[in-house]
Amino acid sequence: MSEIKHAGIKGYVLMGGMIAFLLFVLLCIYIYKANQAFVPEDPERYGFLLPQLTHWV
Repeated sequence: MSEIKHAGIKGYVLMGGMIAFLLFVLLCIYIYKANQAFVPEDPERYGFLLPQLTHWV
């Protein structure tokens, strides 16, 4: 009886670890994509802003 209970606990721990790993990977992908959401495709297009920003600093 004790062996079955330990096997069940081990299975739940393993399943929980796999779900936690999957959620962590999905979170990393979400943060990676969200981080690049506002990066312009053509940075030269906004190059006129750089001298203005360095002027204020």
